[in-house]
Amino acid sequence: MNSYKRAFFYVVRKKGKSLTIFFLLLLVTVFVMTGISIRNGTEKAAQTLRETIGASFTMSGNIDSLKFDRDETGYNAEKIPVPSQTVMQILSMDGIKAYNAQQHSFVQAEGIDYLSGMTDGNLSANTDTACQMDFVSGILELSDGRHITAEDKRAAIISDRLAEENHLGIGSEMILKSASHSRQEQMKVRIAGIYTSDSKMEYDDDTIFSSHDVFWKLSGQETSAYAGNVTFYVNDPEELNHIVMQVKQISSIQWDDYFIQINESEYRAVSYQLQTLERLTGILIFAVMIVSVVVIAFVLTMRIRNRIHEAGILLSIGTSSTEIAMQFICEVLTIVLLVFIVSPILGNFVVGLVETELKNMGNAISMSISPKVTLVQFLLEAFIIVIVVIAASLPVARMKPRDILSKMS
Repeated sequence: MNSYKRAFFYVVRKKGKSLTIFFLLLLVTVFVMTGISIRNGTEKAAQTLRETIGASFTMSGNIDSLKFDRDETGYNAEKIPVPSQTVMQILSMDGIKAYNAQQHSFVQAEGIDYLSGMTDGNLSANTDTACQMDFVSGILELSDGRHITAEDKRAAIISDRLAEENHLGIGSEMILKSASHSRQEQMKVRIAGIYTSDSKMEYDDDTIFSSHDVFWKLSGQETSAYAGNVTFYVNDPEELNHIVMQVKQISSIQWDDYFIQINESEYRAVSYQLQTLERLTGILIFAVMIVSVVVIAFVLTMRIRNRIHEAGILLSIGTSSTEIAMQFICEVLTIVLLVFIVSPILGNFVVGLVETELKNMGNAISMSISPKVTLVQFLLEAFIIVIVVIAASLPVARMKPRDILSKMS
């Protein structure tokens, strides 16, 4: 009878011992498999986070002048405008995916009752309202219609409360007028969208978002510059600081007149949880693998050394030490093969439970057991087990039958 047959019959005959090894290997395999799935899931979630939430930096001009009211109870701070040519120059750099230029002024709306009861309301002109910070952060949400883009002219977005108060809807027209007594400009705009503000936040629902042509017409500002903030969004938040350094190296920009503010707090706050989970999972996997190798090595070593009598008989009938070691290896590999047939089924069940629990904790992480990773794990565990079995078999295989019998007696 060859080593393979003896190994098979031994596994079948010694059901208790075989099941002990089986459940031990199954527990270790599923634990490591689940840990790897969590780690891979957090890596994918972090990548998705970088692509969706992103991060940005805002370029603003320094204060150029202060204009006080006639009664000197208030003032208006005018910033150095950011030229559109500068904006296009920065936008052309690698790693920047979008931008939004924002300008503010006060306007009057003919026939419109502001919620505050005031005659003036805030006008926020934007290149792309989908990239406006309040919409990005979730303070505002577009409930109807569409966002304003760079191609829009005479377009506006108002709040649902202001629309309801004045019986306005998508496609309705308003006449906006300059709030400055020195200017008598006015412009008819069409409502392209309606937004809803977060009830938990105190937001001025009188704010009207518009395209830049409305601001330039009513304020009299030059149309080739933005008298406000320009926010640039990057593809990968991890490259944000590097991109900002490159922007500051543009020699054609008079940096004494401008400054840059980095906006990554939202991304850092969310990604910190994923990074912490990823680090803890990595440490846990490493610890489990070390402990598992030690425990499995101890169990297999004791199992083989308890079979000295069997090894002596095999040696006495002419079985070589290599064949005995091969039998021990085949026995364990048979159990390992069974483990890797069952482990993906049990692993998917456990991963599903962990995924559900993480979602309940507020971490929406999609996890799955990769066949490729499972195969690598199978080969690695099989290799480690073979090394352990060989190391445990050598002292027994090197002994002569007479030595074994004398030890037994």
